Amino acid sequence: MIKIQVLKYLVPFIFYLSCGMPGMGQPTLDPDLQKQKPKKYENRILRAEKTGEKKFTAPRRFFQNTYTHYNYVFNAETKLAQVLESAKMQHVERYSELLPFYNYTLEATSAQKTELDSVIYKVNAGVFLHDLRSNWMDNLYLAMGRAYFYRNTLDSAFMTFQYMNYAFHPKDPDGYDRVIASNSTEGGNAMKVSTLENRNVLDKAFSRPPSRNDALVWLIRTYLEQEKTGAAATLIQTLRNDPQFPSRLHPQLEEMQAYYFYKLRQYDSAATYLGKALPAAANKQEEARWEFLMGQLYKKAGAKEQSMAAFEQAARHTLNPIMEVAAQLEVAQLLDGKDGRNWKTVVQTLEKMAKREKYASYRDLIYYTIGQIEHRNDAQAEAEQHLLKSIKNSLQNPDQKARTWLLLGDVAFTRKQYQPAKAYYDSVETNLIDERELVQLGHRKDLLSIVVAQLEIIHRQDSLQALAALPEAARNEQLRKKLRQLKKLQNAQANANTATPGSNFPGFNSQGNLPPTDLFASGNNNSEFYFYNNTLKSRGYNEFRNKWGNRPNTDNWRRSSNQSNPVFSKEQNKTGLTAEAAEEEDLNLELLLKNIPLTDEQLKASRDSVAQARFIIGSTLQNKLEDYAGAAAEYEWLLENAPGSEMEADILYNLAICYRMLGKTTELTLANKRLGEKFPNSRQAKLSQNPLAVQEADSLQDKLATTAYDKIYDQFLSGKFQEATRSKREADSLYGQHHWTPQLLYIEAVYYIKEKNDSLAINGLEQLKRQFPEHPMASKVSTLIDVLRRRKEIEDYLANLDVQRQPEDSTRFQPIPTVETVKAPAPRETRAATKQTVTRIEQPKTDSTRLKKEAPKLPVTNLFNRHAEQPHFVVLVLTNVDPVYVNETKNAFDRYHREKYYNQPMNVSITSLSDTVKLVSIRGMVNEAAAMEYIQKAKPLAEKEIIPWMKKENYYFMPVAEDNLNLLLDSSNLPAYRSFLQQIFPNQF
Repeated sequence: MIKIQVLKYLVPFIFYLSCGMPGMGQPTLDPDLQKQKPKKYENRILRAEKTGEKKFTAPRRFFQNTYTHYNYVFNAETKLAQVLESAKMQHVERYSELLPFYNYTLEATSAQKTELDSVIYKVNAGVFLHDLRSNWMDNLYLAMGRAYFYRNTLDSAFMTFQYMNYAFHPKDPDGYDRVIASNSTEGGNAMKVSTLENRNVLDKAFSRPPSRNDALVWLIRTYLEQEKTGAAATLIQTLRNDPQFPSRLHPQLEEMQAYYFYKLRQYDSAATYLGKALPAAANKQEEARWEFLMGQLYKKAGAKEQSMAAFEQAARHTLNPIMEVAAQLEVAQLLDGKDGRNWKTVVQTLEKMAKREKYASYRDLIYYTIGQIEHRNDAQAEAEQHLLKSIKNSLQNPDQKARTWLLLGDVAFTRKQYQPAKAYYDSVETNLIDERELVQLGHRKDLLSIVVAQLEIIHRQDSLQALAALPEAARNEQLRKKLRQLKKLQNAQANANTATPGSNFPGFNSQGNLPPTDLFASGNNNSEFYFYNNTLKSRGYNEFRNKWGNRPNTDNWRRSSNQSNPVFSKEQNKTGLTAEAAEEEDLNLELLLKNIPLTDEQLKASRDSVAQARFIIGSTLQNKLEDYAGAAAEYEWLLENAPGSEMEADILYNLAICYRMLGKTTELTLANKRLGEKFPNSRQAKLSQNPLAVQEADSLQDKLATTAYDKIYDQFLSGKFQEATRSKREADSLYGQHHWTPQLLYIEAVYYIKEKNDSLAINGLEQLKRQFPEHPMASKVSTLIDVLRRRKEIEDYLANLDVQRQPEDSTRFQPIPTVETVKAPAPRETRAATKQTVTRIEQPKTDSTRLKKEAPKLPVTNLFNRHAEQPHFVVLVLTNVDPVYVNETKNAFDRYHREKYYNQPMNVSITSLSDTVKLVSIRGMVNEAAAMEYIQKAKPLAEKEIIPWMKKENYYFMPVAEDNLNLLLDSSNLPAYRSFLQQIFPNQF
């Protein structure tokens, strides 16, 4: 009992005495603030300025330390911890890539500027309102430096930490500053930079170590973030050689050393020092994260054993199932079977994890990881099964599901199962995957679309041929069964499409007048993004359907437009019939028999379509997917089942290439021999024998063909249509279709449209789409083809359209007064008079040779003037272009203005300057600067989007002021105006 009473008074007494101790390594600051205070407070003395006026007694030390610690230091450090924790929570790890060194970024911490500013304010208040001899001053400055660091104002952070380096360095007994790292000081040493922490038991129990040493470590971190690796390396080496650098900060110093090598991408050294820095981790989870990073660094350095050991440690220590699964995946990739383990061991471990209820929420990730391991080890069938399990278990993780669908597509693609691969790729949410993966995905989907479309043709035609081969009774029985299925499906669709009054008209719905349900209401406990939540999406769809029925995905304006103008409705069903025609045509046995190839002609067409589809598949596999084995199988099938085909020479030649790539020399010899015997004079046979000679001949032919078709293009463009069509027929007979250009096909189609020969125009436009699918014009000709096919229908509709104008006020049509009676003398009239005076100067009589010379022209400086603030035209000058294509150019710019300048009135007109020069004038620019801006935007788009069918040699842009345009039209002196522009805008026009 007595001992307890003694301890009751002894502990507070010792604590009271410790408050009076001088605080080792924490010298006082200079009370002279040397700062101009605000005018309102310039006569008031802060507590920090009174530092030296009174003795720092034990009671004063106790109260100052207590106030500073708990009112300021504690508050600042708590807020800094909250800022750091918030930044860490925002961080998303991607374990498939090299992890960042820290699990937060300065961008994330600096986003919390308000909190960090409050820390800085709190620290300043703690400094100015307390005695500078307090033991917590260095802690306040350290908190200030960290706040500046997290605020990403690295210069201020550097200045704060550097200030601590000098201000809190130990001083002489007399209070004078000592020279840091110098032999001139008693007991000093060139290697001694840090503050000695020779602390007794009471100091360790009731106070913190000096913060100056911590500031030196933070100074290294600041150097590294500023990319000052040289200064960081110097300070790291200095502290390493410092005999009095405290052992408590050795892990932090190793951390800086590891970060330094990480910055320099010296991964082996970074991993080594990171292993020594593990005690500096904030908690066990961050320690496991650094172990995972160590494994990645060792893996990049080629140290497999150290890497595997680090990943296994991370898997054992982590509390994050995602990291554990990622670590197991990395271990599986590093296993080589030498120690009796292989990737199947890891798969078994992961399968056991998936069965545990603890990992129920992560089963999609676990099965996905198993699929990754099996895919990389060529166990494709097992990988597909596990990935399908991942899809089944992926309910609330759309990102993971997108990656799983993508990997499923890769597995099917590797197995040459192109139809399932296409289906899997189509299921990928493209907005949830990386841009690099998206590029490859788009490329593969385009190629697989070609293959899958041909496979569907083959499947359909094989089915029809199989039906045709059946006896009539059996065939009819099969068709009747299919007919019943189709009618049942048709009735179900009709019931689904039947609109009820309540579904189309909210007024007849009992719930129609109720306010709409808020899908984003706070009552929804799931904080997931709406479009990632399948429950909310299906709920919204059902509510829309209940209210509006099966309404098409068009707005009211388009729906009303289609109802008022049914002629222009383009909606067709998949059979190519309109909706009304599909409803009128009842399903019956004769309709199904129509598409079955029962006659020899139909059977031949079906077999030819199959052969064509297989050839397209073979060439796609060979040239695009580099699947030479699959391509060879298609070619071999064609040779066996479609002998005597027109494509046989191409089939043999391509088959020989596939055999060469597969290393089948015997089959290669036989294929070349067969090609030479059956088609000795063919291009394919010559290529197989002497490809160099064929290439030289092709090069010469290409030059001749290019010259010929360029000439034909110029003939079309200049209006020599008969000569152009005749020349094209001759060139086609010599060179075929390989040298056609999209520009030539387009202008030829425009000529046929003018002549109302729509069939030839449609054929040319469809040839453009097939031969040049990537060209910008290919996406635009579809609308033109559709309009041409409905040309008669549209013309009849417009001809029968009865449009009656409302009577206009007769005064609006009064004749315009003549110019002589109302127009005052204007500059234009004066210029015209001047021009007449010049042209009517009487010349002395000369001989006939002198009469042939041109009349003298006005100097450029007297004819045109710059009017930068005057409204301007942008003039497109066309040379040697037929009026048909001039009008087409005008229409193209009208479409461009409707898309890009829909809120700005733009007027396009055509003026003929001469027989060979036409001006397409665009009005709507307020001044010269606006005209130049328009030209800068439209000029690069002209050759790509606006008029890509016209050569650049046949047109150019130029800005023209209103007055200058009038003068240009009057004088027709285009060279003079271009010279005038050259003076204003050198080397631009």
